[in-house]
Amino acid sequence: MKYALKNPMFVTGMIIIVLLLGSSITYSIAYDDVVPQTSMLYDQDGNLIDRSPFTPLQVAPFGTDKYGYHLFDQIIIGAKYTIGIAFLVASMRIALSFVAGVVGGTYFRRTLRSTSGFVDAMQYIPISLLCYFILSGVLMENGMEGTFQFSFLERMVFEIVVLTAVAIPTTTTLISNETHAIWGKGFIEGAKTLGGSRVHILIKHILPHLGPRMVIIFLQQLINVLILLLHLGLLKLFFGGTFFNPDPILGDEYRSVSSEWSGLIGSTFRFLPYDTWIPLVPILFFVLVIFSVNLLLEGFKQLIEKQTMPRSRKVIRSDSNKKSYDPNAFYFLERTDRGEERKTASR
Repeated sequence: MKYALKNPMFVTGMIIIVLLLGSSITYSIAYDDVVPQTSMLYDQDGNLIDRSPFTPLQVAPFGTDKYGYHLFDQIIIGAKYTIGIAFLVASMRIALSFVAGVVGGTYFRRTLRSTSGFVDAMQYIPISLLCYFILSGVLMENGMEGTFQFSFLERMVFEIVVLTAVAIPTTTTLISNETHAIWGKGFIEGAKTLGGSRVHILIKHILPHLGPRMVIIFLQQLINVLILLLHLGLLKLFFGGTFFNPDPILGDEYRSVSSEWSGLIGSTFRFLPYDTWIPLVPILFFVLVIFSVNLLLEGFKQLIEKQTMPRSRKVIRSDSNKKSYDPNAFYFLERTDRGEERKTASR
């Protein structure tokens, strides 16, 4: 980890994520997630200037939404939900897939060959639509009654389970293929020749080599979860539930139970043509988090490449330090008849 902190890309991505999480948690402790509201603006004489929503020039730094709630405070509050959900779901995906993938790649290699084609075909299924059909009956509020079928905790747990389960088959296959590839390395054959048991080789050789690869897969899954949340937000399914207010005159209105960013994007996306700043602010922060995770990913890849480069250089240097021999410095003994006779006699 200390070598990763020397990589500028890794450090930059880490700083951005830590600042967002830290500010969100601090805001919750200090202000109890209360969002300030500015519905009207007055001049010094008390005359009404304008009504909400307000642009970033009128109410700094990011303006307000339709109801006058400050977007900056909503973004800060939603940061812990958005980043926390992504980290939790990605961690559960890796934890479950890691156990199944290592066991499958070690003990069930033939079975994986027969099922890999089926799992590869699942990659072409639109996961966003699959999650939408599963979650719509749970997360969407009944607009006529104004109630949810399940409690907030039940909705949250159910969504986390679904978001985790949809990626288990493909992630397990990926980890099992990585494990199977390491079992085919030459040093593993050497360990078997020296008498190492399968469990010993798995602990001492397979798992250490899988560690860096697991970090890369985790960061990739983190990005996938963020994109999946964004897709569900555009489909009006927000984390924890969606308040639905049918209005045939002004149009149906969808609001997020929490201030999670995908919910902010989905509920305000209709304002994009005229009040552009309202959906643009959460979109920019969403892009910022994905960009930060990509910085972590690329920085960690560079770290792994640097760790492998010195080994190859050492090999090159050792080859260059080998002594060079002049072929002309050798001379050969000519075979004589007496020498052949002595060899025959000795046999």
